[in-house]
Amino acid sequence: MQHYNFLLKYITYSCLSLGILISSASCEKVIDVKLNTSASKLVIEGMITDQLGVQTITVTESVPYTNSNVYPPVTGAQVVVTDDDNHTWTFTETKPGIYTYPSLKAETGHKYTMKVVAKNTTYTASSTMPSLVKLDTLSIKIITFGGDDIKTVEAHFRDPADQVNQYRWIMKVNGVQIKTVYADNDRLTNGNEVTETLFYDDDLNEKLKTGDVAEVEMQCIDKDVFTYWFTLSQQTDNGPGGGVTPGNPPSNISNNALGYFSVNTTNKKTLTVD
Repeated sequence: MQHYNFLLKYITYSCLSLGILISSASCEKVIDVKLNTSASKLVIEGMITDQLGVQTITVTESVPYTNSNVYPPVTGAQVVVTDDDNHTWTFTETKPGIYTYPSLKAETGHKYTMKVVAKNTTYTASSTMPSLVKLDTLSIKIITFGGDDIKTVEAHFRDPADQVNQYRWIMKVNGVQIKTVYADNDRLTNGNEVTETLFYDDDLNEKLKTGDVAEVEMQCIDKDVFTYWFTLSQQTDNGPGGGVTPGNPPSNISNNALGYFSVNTTNKKTLTVD
């Protein structure tokens, strides 16, 4: 949720700043800017993994940029997941806006469809579980930039040659998830031994230092979910040239909902920074 919250604020303030700069350049007259607040949208974030256990789908609402960074939970929704073998799992609201199923594991190659009924509207999304690609090891690389030595984490794995693969990485440092978004595919590395450098943006995160414990989760994701995360990654400072013009990443959820529904593998490794 924190990546979406960060992006939403980033988009809003960037657009506002651009408008103010253009107005200032055109004339010196004080202009009373009328700020329109867009209608709130449903934000759905769902993930089902290949690990047997509790699976969670959250349902909230977006808020205007003038509001605090708190996204109201949507209560009383109906949340159901089905697969292509006609199995059905009905999720229960265990906390406001948080819907869970206690014991579920997604199977490779199967397609799962999420249906959320909230505020008299039905939202759907589908995602297919990819094959597992294992994360082999982690290492530390030192990059010298502007006279500073910057420590960054590298993930090592072998990409299968017989399939198209998309990946997402989540990194935590000392138990806290960092803000940088990582996503990539095998367009240039198909069938190779791959070293993925998880560039560590010092503007978004504190520097890695000796003794820090880094945990990296590697996810294999389908194409639509990759498009969502890759677009989001390009709109933060880890994008080319410092990022691209902000906008909502393309969701795989119907009816103009924000967010994503992902069925993905997960495996993790940790290392201590030396």
